[in-house]
Amino acid sequence: LKAGLVIRCSRTVNRTQNIALNFVGPDGRASLTPVGSEVGAAGVYDQYYYQRAGLFGLPRIQWASNETVLDVWRAQPGWFTRDENARYRAEVNASKLSTETISSAFLRADAQFLDRRLKFTGGVRAEQTNVTAQGPLNDPTRNFQRDAAGRVVTVASPTPADPNRRVPALIFPTTNALAVSQLTLLDRAARAEKEYLRLFPSLNASYALRENLVARAAYYTSVGRPNFNQYSGGVTLPDLESAPSNTNRITVNNAAIKPWSAKSAKVSLEYYFERVGQISVGAFRRDIRDFFGATTFDATPEFLALYGLDPTLYDPFEVATQHNLDTSVRMSGIDVNYRQALTFLPRWARGVQVFANGSAQRVIGPSSATFAGYVPRTGSWGISLSRESYNVRLNWNYLGRQRRGVVTGRSIEPGTYNWGSKRSYIDLTGEYSLTRRLALFANLRNINDPTDDVEIHGPTTPAEAQFRQRAEFGSLWTLGLKGTF
Repeated sequence: LKAGLVIRCSRTVNRTQNIALNFVGPDGRASLTPVGSEVGAAGVYDQYYYQRAGLFGLPRIQWASNETVLDVWRAQPGWFTRDENARYRAEVNASKLSTETISSAFLRADAQFLDRRLKFTGGVRAEQTNVTAQGPLNDPTRNFQRDAAGRVVTVASPTPADPNRRVPALIFPTTNALAVSQLTLLDRAARAEKEYLRLFPSLNASYALRENLVARAAYYTSVGRPNFNQYSGGVTLPDLESAPSNTNRITVNNAAIKPWSAKSAKVSLEYYFERVGQISVGAFRRDIRDFFGATTFDATPEFLALYGLDPTLYDPFEVATQHNLDTSVRMSGIDVNYRQALTFLPRWARGVQVFANGSAQRVIGPSSATFAGYVPRTGSWGISLSRESYNVRLNWNYLGRQRRGVVTGRSIEPGTYNWGSKRSYIDLTGEYSLTRRLALFANLRNINDPTDDVEIHGPTTPAEAQFRQRAEFGSLWTLGLKGTF
């Protein structure tokens, strides 16, 4: 028997700064009219970029040189202005703080039977998760003037359709964008707390059918926690003086969302070669529930309490957020693994090892469309050579065609998705020892440089209209000298 306690604490702090500069030139005006009165883009023309051949039959492209623009700014900073409002909003929207504490206790038991041919390992783990987070709060009503009783002050703003129309009186006019933002967009003013308790039972069993043949079975539970942005993403509040609508509602990440959970079962059969090597075949099935999806619903007092919002003010508005789907998903698949040292080769070929593995999986269920990005078919294989003074390894990696995010919009038929093409890439690594402490190494990644093609299509999209874009990542070569002291 084995028991224990574990406490893990993590804290994520995010602050970023993005300074956007606008070119206005020596006259201080962003406009280039009248023609000839301003410095044009020819002064920062990138002649080297223009030498690149266009792809897909397109002509060469003229472009500005980032390096030259930087040189101009250093030499003439007065030719540029900065949007302080944009800078402030970007910094506040990116300012987030999250703290997570996971306290767990576990009890594990190991048992062996039948002359240690049958082995069991099982137990249960309890995890208590506590999360606190802070993020931006966007409340446009903070710019409204109020009387001593807290009521919004209104002023006449008649229109031909409504001569008696009145609107809230503003503290700062909308033309003073920075002052309005500083009053309505608050740094880390949205606060959220979440806690939940989960139990994770598991059982692993193995039985030695023969000395070199082992059958294994396992059952276990797992959890997928929301990322920290789910709690620190902030809150955008509606305009209380305007009617609720799809553009005037509460927009927030749902701090009350539950982590998705999964129950998994796996069986495998492993065969060990007499010298060095192994081959195994396995199958698994995983049932996932409470996966994440988007939703819109009428605000409730319980939900508003998570963010400290007054129900008497915000109850009439809708909430756009995320929720746990009430349908489950089943993922099933098989995998094969093989590894062997070729000890039967002649002495001059000693040290050669080969390996190969592959997996295939599929997702079924009403919520399977939410599983974007998983790869149904994967595989890798390779060969390595190890000697006293050097080693070399060549790997092939295969990724099958994958369905990515769903594509929606006007006139787009249901069942339209982004698709990633299948591809295979090759890596080569090696190391040569000069001395006991010094070695040369080489790491050549993606040496065949396959393209990553993206398609967008639905059930009736013709083949000639499916191709969307192509990305070429290039090959990354790292060469160096390694020392151990």
